[in-house]
Amino acid sequence: MTLDEIKFWTMVAFQLLNALGSSGLWLYVRFGDRNKQIDRRFEHMARAHDQRADGFDRRLAHIEGQLERAPTHNDLAAIHEKLNATTGGMRELAGMVKGMDDTLRLILARIAEKGMS
Repeated sequence: MTLDEIKFWTMVAFQLLNALGSSGLWLYVRFGDRNKQIDRRFEHMARAHDQRADGFDRRLAHIEGQLERAPTHNDLAAIHEKLNATTGGMRELAGMVKGMDDTLRLILARIAEKGMS
């Protein structure tokens, strides 16, 4: 082999090596970025999930605060008993007023029959 042939084949070998290296680099960049994109998407989804979870936490804390002030079953039972007692009292008063009305009508009927004398 002459010096020119050695130079030629060396140049061809380096060009092939350069083409293979460039192809490998292109593949790495092309498919390596996909992992980064997927990682970015997961990070975005995680941030969105955290924001939603924070919103749920605030809502849950608000609801629990409201529930602490809400009446219990015993409170509602006591209110029911008081309402029943009040209803009984009102019925008693209605009966008294009805009796007074009947008495007044009887008095007025007697006055109408006999006059005021």
